[in-house]
Amino acid sequence: MKPVSLIATIATLATVVIGQQGDIMATKTNLIVPISKFALNTSVFPQIEHPHRPQYADPDFMSTHIVPTNSWISNLFYPSVEHLAPTTPDPYIFRIFDDYGGNPGLSIHQSSTKIYGAYPQTNNVPPTDAGYMINSVVVDIRLTCAEWPRGSEEPKTSVTYWDHFSAHLKLSSPRNDQQYIRFPIVRGMAYVTAEYQNLTPQFFSQHAIIRIDTDGQSQQIGNNVLYTGRKIKISMNDTPTSTFLIYALGDQPLTLRMEGNSNLVSAQVYNGVIRVAKLPSDQDESSLDRYKDQWPISGEIQAESDGVSGTYSIQWNANNGQNNDLLLYAYPHHLNTFGQQNADIQYTGVKLQSATKGEMEAIVASNNKWVLSEPELSSVSWLPKEPEADPSAVHEIMEVIEQDINKNYTSETLLPDNYFSGKGLQKFAMLALLLNQPEKTHLQNPEMAATSLEKLKQAFIPYLENRQNDPFRYDSVYRGVVALGGLPEAMGGTGDVNAAFGHSYYNDHHYHNGYLIVTAAVIHYLDPTWRSADLIEWTEALIRDVNTAVDNDPDFAPFRSWDWYAGHSWAGGIKINGALDGRDQESIPESVNFYWGVKLWGLATDNQPMSNLAALQLAITKRTTYEYFWMLDDNKNRPENMIKNKVVGIFFEQKADYTTYFGRYLEYIHGIQQLPMTPALADDIRIPEFVSQEWNQKLQAVAPTVQSPWAGVLYLNYALVDPSTAYKQLRKVLMDDGQTRSYSLYIASTRPTFQRGLQVVKNHQGGVASGNSNIFRYSQDPNNDDNNNINIPSPIQKTIHRFNLTRNHHDDRYNGY
Repeated sequence: MKPVSLIATIATLATVVIGQQGDIMATKTNLIVPISKFALNTSVFPQIEHPHRPQYADPDFMSTHIVPTNSWISNLFYPSVEHLAPTTPDPYIFRIFDDYGGNPGLSIHQSSTKIYGAYPQTNNVPPTDAGYMINSVVVDIRLTCAEWPRGSEEPKTSVTYWDHFSAHLKLSSPRNDQQYIRFPIVRGMAYVTAEYQNLTPQFFSQHAIIRIDTDGQSQQIGNNVLYTGRKIKISMNDTPTSTFLIYALGDQPLTLRMEGNSNLVSAQVYNGVIRVAKLPSDQDESSLDRYKDQWPISGEIQAESDGVSGTYSIQWNANNGQNNDLLLYAYPHHLNTFGQQNADIQYTGVKLQSATKGEMEAIVASNNKWVLSEPELSSVSWLPKEPEADPSAVHEIMEVIEQDINKNYTSETLLPDNYFSGKGLQKFAMLALLLNQPEKTHLQNPEMAATSLEKLKQAFIPYLENRQNDPFRYDSVYRGVVALGGLPEAMGGTGDVNAAFGHSYYNDHHYHNGYLIVTAAVIHYLDPTWRSADLIEWTEALIRDVNTAVDNDPDFAPFRSWDWYAGHSWAGGIKINGALDGRDQESIPESVNFYWGVKLWGLATDNQPMSNLAALQLAITKRTTYEYFWMLDDNKNRPENMIKNKVVGIFFEQKADYTTYFGRYLEYIHGIQQLPMTPALADDIRIPEFVSQEWNQKLQAVAPTVQSPWAGVLYLNYALVDPSTAYKQLRKVLMDDGQTRSYSLYIASTRPTFQRGLQVVKNHQGGVASGNSNIFRYSQDPNNDDNNNINIPSPIQKTIHRFNLTRNHHDDRYNGY
């Protein structure tokens, strides 16, 4: 036994704490740390400057801070079609300079009711009266000024500050920089805060203002009534009637007069802060009065984990530097994570509807710090929790694996598109993983194990050396790795911004990168010596492109896709005409695949913070998935008719749409929520209760009729609850291009309830064996349905046009009152 130094022993003990029952638990450690020690290698990733630059980013602040591409604030940095692209801090929705009457400014909509649209039967999708949910585009109240008359030169727009939770928007007079309105826009803001400088405030609504109350005085002067006060309450003629509170926090009160039915204009220039809040009900007014004097200006994330549980904290920063009394709205998943008994949270009972996530509640946190805990992180890593293939299926699985690994890897992994190539690489990586861990999987054949890993390495080399058909480039503007294909022809691309699903414009990076990262993790795990330095440098660049955890990474933007407040990722990147429904995400499992891949890479490289961070993100994703994306029968955030759909489809900040970007069939809408099937998805994210409900209510009738590779996706998902029946189908149905038959059979065979076809057998003398009336054994009868010949078709790739979905079939949301 080797001697252990006293210092080493003390150091080891310092990293653990003793639980109440005497068990030893690891101390939670900080997760917001740099991912890699490697600098970006621009000889592997040649540098370019992105052609679509942010127009409204303050140059000085941009010199030290990276403009986010997939963030809830991304629309702020660009013009959009008819100025309709929203920014959604929730529970308010903002649009800037939309042309709905009145002087230009910041338009506020707070959507207490939603528009639900019906879809007729489409292909094999039955008709539904809750095919989509969307918010109307209406100006409830706009903060503007008399100095910016409609039709004149547009005010200047500048985003002067941004972080993960906030952005500061400055609207200035076109010829006078000393006249401006500054808006600190923060997630969950209970009030809209506007700092007026040398301007005459004006409040416009698309509704008619039907009542005005003030805490000061009302004075009739000629044909006008002047309303003076520190608090002015206005009610509109919409249905249901909405009421807003206007608080004047400057040195002087506001004096407002009505102009027409929809304008309130200040009687004088105003300097100071004005705050506006929607009043949900009369009993909430005292709470809004109480917290009006302090407002949030920014936020910071903290996260820690011991590998078993995790905690993340949002530190909200206030205008006056005080750490108390910030009123902010929380989403349902926040409220469920806090727990109603949390002594550090005051629940006010003030509630408003979010844009698409259900009802929010305004809360006040001790020290303005939200602390949210995920008590159980999944232990799933490389293989299923029960990794041993059922003995009855081992022989058949090995026969099919041999056929799978004898395929031409290049024809399925070196494709024009990195997305489909990555799917091919990962499916072969899964086979190498199974074969090279026979002590766990019981799939043993050393020659096949060596062949599978060697073929995988050779297939991966073009990507490691960035010589694939659509190579990567490093973009120095947004600090990320983008595919060449969608860039302009002058830069070597095709000029098609939708090439590779818009990867060149930061769409779907976590989807695409995830497949490549999982593949790299498997290779490094199975052979840590193979091109180790190159592999680490390359893989960690792709991880940092999506999930850099620190603000000061010199080469990559922090948390490009992940949203700590929303609790999930956003797939949508830069939209050259504006993201008119906000950010979006379609495929939860492909998001899961990325974070699972990062977790595996952390395990393969002994990077515990990286692995634990990904595990925490997976736990949060699971929580929000069942709140907002996949709907159990008892979901509280969706109406009953929408719950019957079981999945949202495409989830936008402003819309939930029961469809896909690439077609409207049940197998598309539900199948994209089921691939790629990995241990993380099978043993953690897709819980049996949901799989059963979805199958029974939506899929069991249609699955037998599907004659495309989506059948393989549907039946592999069904294997999670009925593996024996699914196993029979997985022998013969077509396979998705990211799915092998052998891995599908393996996953089915590892399920606890799996039983391969049983048959009653008599002994050869015609009597019964061992004195038993019936001897059950696993049938090897070639005539038994369980042993039909296996027809393995050539891979069929689906063609997906993710960016052809338009909003023209939802025009009803643009109707004002």
